[in-house]
Amino acid sequence: MKKHRIIATFLLLGLSCTASLPGEVDAGLFDFFASTAQEENCKPHRADGDNFTFEGRFRLENNLVDGHFVYRNTHRSAQFNGQNMRSVHEAEHGPVQGCKGCQWRVLETLEVVLLSETQNEAFNGQCPCNALEEEIPVDEARNIFPPRPVPGGFDAVRACGVLQVRVEPLTEQDCPQKCREENEKKMDYYLEGIRRE
Repeated sequence: MKKHRIIATFLLLGLSCTASLPGEVDAGLFDFFASTAQEENCKPHRADGDNFTFEGRFRLENNLVDGHFVYRNTHRSAQFNGQNMRSVHEAEHGPVQGCKGCQWRVLETLEVVLLSETQNEAFNGQCPCNALEEEIPVDEARNIFPPRPVPGGFDAVRACGVLQVRVEPLTEQDCPQKCREENEKKMDYYLEGIRRE
């Protein structure tokens, strides 16, 4: 349980406060489930205890490239390539006991494939395996369209991808090897997000 609170805290590190939602295009509010393990059907493993949930909203500027990931009324920058949404954030980490002189950072990367309603149907309402590497179908002849603005909103109903968290020293030469071995962390979480609004 403690580990989950730590990861959830990472999502808050260094985010910019905002009184109103950034961006002109609302790409949706998603309920995310994150787990370090996957089931055979490639969904994040819910029976495992090493998981947590959170909600986040994607917003885009009118160019549909520059974007934002909004979490608890705070936001950070993101980029959209027409299918994938990627947000990378770096923040300073507090001092680590027993590692005098070391400066640490948290590097967090959230990357998901946004699936339109027709793409989601093509995958039978589930995240594809290795979503970030798999070719996502776009075939107008078969009425399979990418995520895009549509009358009344933005066509994206599911988000599939990963959350990578890295805790590492800013400069390795300032930190003894023993200190790095005991405190460096690499955590990868499989993500599935279902659009709520």
